[in-house]
Amino acid sequence: MKIGIYSGSFNPVHVGHIALSDYLVQNGFVDEVWLIRSPLNPLKQGSELMSNQDRLNMLQLAIEGHAGLRVCTIEDELPTPNYTIVTLQTLKERFPNHDFHLIVGADNWQIFNRWKDWERILRDFHLIVYPRPGYPLPAVSSQVYPTVRVVDAPQYDISSTAIREALARGKDITNLCDPKVVEYLMTHASC
Repeated sequence: MKIGIYSGSFNPVHVGHIALSDYLVQNGFVDEVWLIRSPLNPLKQGSELMSNQDRLNMLQLAIEGHAGLRVCTIEDELPTPNYTIVTLQTLKERFPNHDFHLIVGADNWQIFNRWKDWERILRDFHLIVYPRPGYPLPAVSSQVYPTVRVVDAPQYDISSTAIREALARGKDITNLCDPKVVEYLMTHASC
């Protein structure tokens, strides 16, 4: 089975995250997308994160009713900060019959060489690179990077940072997050 691994802070999860995941499943790029809420991303240390439990709860609410999407909590068992290579290797050991495809935005592809063991990720796993506003999709040579696939998925100009800022200013976020996530954000003080 081809499994897309979509890892992130999801601080909070928004409609763009879910729409991209649905797109990849519905268009046959992967059979399922496993969304992993990272407890601590080494490239985002020091940023304001909602609690791990709140981010996980919202992620579970957001995928309800979406066939082929699943929340994976494997990084909760791993040492922090969470390095993608460790997560992928652990998944490969636990699920040897699955073929894992790491999902990254064009913004992360531009800094992929800053990731721990990035060359090993490219050697041992597949990458799906999707467009992000302000980051043109790269031309990727299949001879240089045979495990990288660039997909021209729809773009969503939404960021978790903008959602948090809108919440702090009392702005309406109903078009940015699943209604269940909006309700969660409004009723949980730790957010």
